[in-house]
Amino acid sequence: MSGKKMKVAVSFAVVVVLLLWLIVSGFNENMQYYVKIKDLKAMPGEQFNKGLRVKGYLVSDSIEENQKSLEIFFTMEEDGEEMRVRYTKERPDTFKDGAEVIVEGHFTDAGYFDANMLMAKCPSKYESTDEYNTADYSDSANKEFDGTN
Repeated sequence: MSGKKMKVAVSFAVVVVLLLWLIVSGFNENMQYYVKIKDLKAMPGEQFNKGLRVKGYLVSDSIEENQKSLEIFFTMEEDGEEMRVRYTKERPDTFKDGAEVIVEGHFTDAGYFDANMLMAKCPSKYESTDEYNTADYSDSANKEFDGTN
C-alpha cells in the first residue's frame, strides 16, 4: 500500500472506532432497566443511581400535592409491595386513583423513588362498551370490490 492509501485507511479506522464508542457509551448512559417494586427494594444501594423503570398501580387517596409547585408524592403498588414516588412535572390526565402507572427515574437514599417521567393509563377509558356481531359484516367482507360499491 502506498503512504496515501495507508493514511486514508488509518483515518477511516479511527472514525469507525470513535463512532462505535459513542454509540455504546450513549446506550449505557440512557438505558432504563425495568424492575418490579419487590426487586427494587432488594437491590444493593449502588444500583439505585441507574435509570430504572417501574410499573404498578396508583394507590387510592395516596396523592399528596404541594400547593406551591407541581411536586407530588404518591404511592404505587404491585403484587402487594408498595413504593413511595416523588414527581415534579405536570401530571397526565389519566393519573387517577387505581390507574396503572409507569415511572422512570432512580431510587433515593431518602427511601422514595424520584421519577423524572410518569405515564398513566386508564384502560377502561379506551375499551368499547358496545358489543357487535361480526356476522353482520361477513357478507360485505366476502364481496369483491368492482369500483361501483
